[in-house]
Parts: sequence; structure tokens; C-alpha cells
Amino acid sequence: MRIALSLALVAVLAAACSKKEEAAKAPEAAAPAAPAAPALAAADLEGPKPGKWKMTTNLSAAPKPVTVETCVAQTSFKDMDAAKQQAGVTCSEQSYRREGADIVGHSVCTIQGGMKVITDSRISGDFTSRYTIDAKTVMDPAPTPAMKETTMKVTAERIGDC
Repeated sequence: MRIALSLALVAVLAAACSKKEEAAKAPEAAAPAAPAAPALAAADLEGPKPGKWKMTTNLSAAPKPVTVETCVAQTSFKDMDAAKQQAGVTCSEQSYRREGADIVGHSVCTIQGGMKVITDSRISGDFTSRYTIDAKTVMDPAPTPAMKETTMKVTAERIGDC
């Protein structure tokens, strides 16, 4: 349970802030490609609408989903950068871009104790009523062999005011 919540925290915090991603250089001989989606900065990402949210987390390494209800105050992903720092998370890579209506992310972070966590995620939906986060995480060293590579889906639904 604690590990599942830690992974959920890492996934949410990974989505919380980002750095500019460098543009890839194409070989001169290659045909022109479609322009890459621009990287998103934390300030470009709106946080969930304030209110009461029901969050269900399905983790591949956990026997059953975990559902919690929580009140979310006025927040932005930019504001969550401080929470990431306090949680002892240091990221060497973080990039986010839009793909249609979705936000696609990649992060490489180290958490307290020296565990390296690589996360690839996709956020779908909107932050006013319902969104999902699908993430694949690789941990080294993993807390258990079953947790070396995990998948997680977080479904968040706004259920009213607090």
C-alpha cells in the first residue's frame, strides 16, 4: 500500500513540473518531417479544478485498486514544484508535450534512498471533471522484483465541492 501510494506520488509529481525539452536535429539528407510538438513548461499546465475529487489508482504490482476522496484547493502544477523538492525527488530529465488533447511525459528522477525512477506517462481528459494518468515506471533498484517495471492508471473524477 505504501509503495503504491509512493508510486502515485511520483507519477503526479512527475507531471507537476517540467523543463524545456531540446529540439531533435534531423539529418540533412532526411525528408522534412512534421514539426515536433513544443515542450510544455509547468506554467502551461493547469491544475485540477478545486473541489472534491475521487481518485482510483490501479497498479500492476498491487492486488486491487486503491480509491481515495480528497479535497483539492486552488493549485497549479507550477506550485507543486516545491512539494516535489520537499519529497526528496531530484529529476535529471523531465519533458512534457501535447499530443492532440493529451499530455505525454517522460521523466528520470531519483528519490530518497537512491532509487532511480523512469516514468513515461500520458494524461487524458480535462482537469475540470475527469482525467486519467496512464504511466509505465521502471525502478532501479526495485523494492521487489515484481516492481522493477510497473504500470499504473489513475482515474480522477470531480465529485463536487468540498
